[in-house]
Amino acid sequence: MHIAQIEALAFKTDYHYQIGGHTETPNRFPGTDYYLEPQWPHAYSPKAEACIVKVTTDTGLIGWGEASAPLVPETTCSLIANLVGPAALGQDPLATEAVYQRLYHLMDVRGHTSSFMIDAIAAIDIALWDIKGKYYQAPVCDLLGGPLRAELPSYVSGLRQSSLDERCRAAEEKVSEGFAGVKMFIGKSVGDVADEFRAVSEAVGDNGFVAVDLIHKYSVPEALRLGRTLDELQAAWLEAPVAPDDVAGHAELVRRLRTPVAIGEHLRTVQQFKPWFERDALGIAQPDVPRTGITGAKKIAELAAAHQRQVGLHIGVFTAIGMAATWQTAAALPNFLVQEHQLDLFGPVNKILKSPLEERNGLLQVPTGPGLGVEVDEPVVLEETVEYWVIDENGKRREK
Repeated sequence: MHIAQIEALAFKTDYHYQIGGHTETPNRFPGTDYYLEPQWPHAYSPKAEACIVKVTTDTGLIGWGEASAPLVPETTCSLIANLVGPAALGQDPLATEAVYQRLYHLMDVRGHTSSFMIDAIAAIDIALWDIKGKYYQAPVCDLLGGPLRAELPSYVSGLRQSSLDERCRAAEEKVSEGFAGVKMFIGKSVGDVADEFRAVSEAVGDNGFVAVDLIHKYSVPEALRLGRTLDELQAAWLEAPVAPDDVAGHAELVRRLRTPVAIGEHLRTVQQFKPWFERDALGIAQPDVPRTGITGAKKIAELAAAHQRQVGLHIGVFTAIGMAATWQTAAALPNFLVQEHQLDLFGPVNKILKSPLEERNGLLQVPTGPGLGVEVDEPVVLEETVEYWVIDENGKRREK
C-alpha cells in the first residue's frame, strides 16, 4: 500500500472567532479580510480558516488531516502542492514516523523547522494516522498505546460576552453544566485583568477553576505583578504571559510564581520544546496537534512526562478534523491535564462531519470509530473551500 494522491484545501467558513468579544473588524489590512484586534498586536480573521488535507492510498483507503491555519491557509496548501505532498507520494502510509522524518528533513538544512513547513507536515501526518487506524480497524488512541479515558474533562476557552456581569454569569453557568473551568482572554491593563479575574473567580466559586491567557502581550514585570494576584486567588494557570520567544522571561515567572505557567501553542516540534523544559520555563505544556501532527505531539508529551510536566493540548481555530485528532491524542496521554474546548466554535465547524463530535455535561466524547473516528462530509467542505489542489503521480493541478 502506498500514498497515491493528496488533496490540499484552503477552507474558510463564515464564523468570526471574536477573541475580544466584538463583532467588528477594526484596523483591517487593505485587500484582505485580516485585521488587528484592539487589545492585542496580533492579526485575526473574521472567518474560521484551516488547511484541510485528504490523503488517498492505492487501495482506496482515505485519511483526513488538518493544519492549523487561522490566517492564509493558501500558504500551507501551496507548500503541500509544491513540495511536501509530492515528497509524500509513493510512501507507506502506515510508516508514520518514517514519513514524518522524510518530510521534516526536506528543508531543515535551510532553517525551515517551524511555521508553515511543519504545519503542512502536521496535516499529512494526521491524515496518515487516520489511514493507519482505518487499516487496523482501531481508533488512533488505541494505536498510541490504548485509551486511558473515554471522556475528556474540558474547560471553556474564552468568555466573549460584552459586559463583565455577563461574563461572570456565563462562567458560573458553564461550570454548573459540568465544565471543569473557564479560561479568560483579557488584553487590558494588569489591574483590570486582576479585577476581572477576581470577579469571575468569585462567580465560579469552588465549583471549577479559572485560568488566564495573556496571549503574549505583557512584559515580565507586568506578568509578575499580575501573577502575584493570581497566586493569592489560586488561578489554575497563567498562559502565554510574555513574548513567545522569551524563554528566559517565562523561566523567571516559573521561578517566582506559584501559579503554573502554561505555554506551547506556538511551538511545533520536540526540538523546539526541549529548551523550555531544560530551562524550566513552563509548568504546563500546550502543544497544538494541527501544528505538531500526532507524531510530533506524542514526542512532546513524552518529553513533558520525562520532566514531570502535565499536558493540556491547545485548541485554537480548528475544524472538527483537528478537534478529533486532538481528542484522540489526549485520550492516550498518561500526563493529560484537561482539554481546551472552543465552545462557540464547536457548532460551526462540526457541520463538516456526517456525525458531529459530542460534548456531554462538559465531557468531550472521544470517537470510538477507526482512525480519527469521524466521517467527513466532503461536499460541505468543498462548498467553503477557496483553493483546492490535487497532487498525484501526474503532478499537481488546481481544481478551484
